[in-house]
Amino acid sequence: FVVTVLWSMLVFQAMATQQAPAIMTKVDISLTSLSLVSSFIAALVTLRSNEGLRRLSEARNAWMQLVSLLRDTAQLLGSYISPYDMELGLLSARHLAMFGWLLKSQLRDESSGDVVAAMLSPSDAAYVLSQRKRPAALILRIRQIVGFMAGKNRLPYPAHQAVENNLLQLNIILGHCERIKTTCIPPLYTAHVSRLLVLYLFFLPFALQGTGINIVANTLMTGSIGFSMLGLDEISHQLEQPFRLMPLQQLSVMAMRDVADVFVCPPPKLRDKTISTGDTDTSTNTVKTPIEYPRYW
Repeated sequence: FVVTVLWSMLVFQAMATQQAPAIMTKVDISLTSLSLVSSFIAALVTLRSNEGLRRLSEARNAWMQLVSLLRDTAQLLGSYISPYDMELGLLSARHLAMFGWLLKSQLRDESSGDVVAAMLSPSDAAYVLSQRKRPAALILRIRQIVGFMAGKNRLPYPAHQAVENNLLQLNIILGHCERIKTTCIPPLYTAHVSRLLVLYLFFLPFALQGTGINIVANTLMTGSIGFSMLGLDEISHQLEQPFRLMPLQQLSVMAMRDVADVFVCPPPKLRDKTISTGDTDTSTNTVKTPIEYPRYW
């Protein structure tokens, strides 16, 4: 923006004082012909910005599904594994709670050793840290626990299938996030847009000078147009990597707390007589009416 303003002032001052080089005095560009170029540039910048917004939308949807899947998987593990083996239930919960943190670290190229060391035992932490894709290692470990419980006939088949389906969806989300991070907008497209934008802003002061406006109007118009177009170009650059814009720290904390709530604050235990007769009160053997339901529950 500053360079654009200084360039417009330099062009106007040189042309007005008749001290411009000979080549500058021969430059005669109409604003109408330059506007044709601006239409192409605006279309290219808009397409690039739309592609960046699409990538941001995909990333947001992926993390929204991730938080929901982690919460649902934690509820399944807390309902079907922890009542029969509390140690394995808590081990699976720790691995599940770390998934958001390790995925964030992978997408932002950050270190995750402190989180793993705080959540897992030394042997489990060494295994996770030795893996190339640490979020995938967490899924594999949970699958191992679920398979062990199913092999011992302690996990009903429908619950086993539900947990496996959720783990499959976590793997799919991991793949989506990796695709968004690694498949950027083609560099040739980005470079072409930048070149056209520089050429347009280079010749814009000459075209405005030909309309007969004063130096203040020339500077303001060149600066405003440069600020708008350069700003859109910079926004499209930022949107190319949406995971650096999203609040992944807050989302990881939210997912971890949802998992922890299932195991730290479990629901009260059910008694056989409470659920054996459905809507019938076992103490009086009378059926509850709809009006009495709220007080009964």
